[in-house]
Parts: sequence; C-alpha cells; structure tokens
Amino acid sequence: MALDERTDQVLAVSTEQRFPFWHALGTLFRGWVKVKNGTLAEGISLIRSGLTAYRATGSEGNISHYTSFLAAACGIAGQIKEALNLLDDALQIVERTGEHWFTAELNR
Repeated sequence: MALDERTDQVLAVSTEQRFPFWHALGTLFRGWVKVKNGTLAEGISLIRSGLTAYRATGSEGNISHYTSFLAAACGIAGQIKEALNLLDDALQIVERTGEHWFTAELNR
C-alpha cells in the first residue's frame, strides 16, 4: 500500500531529522493505515497520539480534517457516540479557525 510505505518514510526521516510536525502527521497516518488494515485499537491509539503531538507543535492547519480521521476510526470501531462527539469538536474548530474547506465532509 502506497500510504503505508510513505508513512514509513515520513516517520524515518522525521525521527532522524527531529521534525516533530512531520512525525506527528506520520504517526496519525500510521494509525489510519492500522485502522484500514483492521487493527482498530492500535490504530485509534496512534491517531490520538498523532493528534496530540500535532497540537503540541502549535499548528492548527487542517486539524478539523485530522480530527475526522479519529472520528471515522471510532465509527469503524462501533464507538458511535465518541465519533459524533469528535465530529462536533471538529465543527467547533472550523468555526473558531474559519477553515471551512472540509465542513461539508464533516457534516456528511
């Protein structure tokens, strides 16, 4: 899978070069790959860790989109209430940041 390979590369380079922003995104996408491959608990944990690390960098760009990965993962795992709460959080982020490009998908 291409995402799996690229995620490995991003994590390797970001670890070697100490790029916390890219390491956070690599962790998040590693979690998404795990979820899509059926390793739900580990995938959800990695997505949560990636989101936490991403926020720790001070970046807010695309955070509603990245939060939707966790919401989707929770939905796949049958954690519907958690998924809906995460989507509500993402919509609140959109309102706070004004970053509306992903709003339609969050509502869908």
